[in-house]
Amino acid sequence: MAAPGGVVFLFDENFPRRVVNALFHLGEQAHHVHEFMPPGTPDEIVLRYAGEREWCVVTRDRNILKKAQERAVITELGMGAFFLQAGIDLLFDIAQAFVANYPEMKRVAEREKRPFIYLVKRRSIQRLRPRHLGPP
Repeated sequence: MAAPGGVVFLFDENFPRRVVNALFHLGEQAHHVHEFMPPGTPDEIVLRYAGEREWCVVTRDRNILKKAQERAVITELGMGAFFLQAGIDLLFDIAQAFVANYPEMKRVAEREKRPFIYLVKRRSIQRLRPRHLGPP
């Protein structure tokens, strides 16, 4: 379940573990998928794991949005999901975009009705339309 008084973020294996570790050491409820599952675990299993615990997922893997089965898990479990925008690839860029947007991501995760999907840009986040949820 969600942490008392806050949201829990699960970062998938496409997200640098160093950024997740920094957040955790700053007192945030941030976990990397490899704390719980081996490398290569299918996205659907990762999504279900997070969704069953009412955690939000953070990923750089935009291919999840193209797979009806994985989008359906987000809808079915009423999840919150954040996807980094394409082109934010270098560790420094990822960390910078994440630090700039983390307060807003937390606010959204704590207050917004789920399911939702947001795109994390370099200096802002943008809610994606409902067509990104569930089967096409």
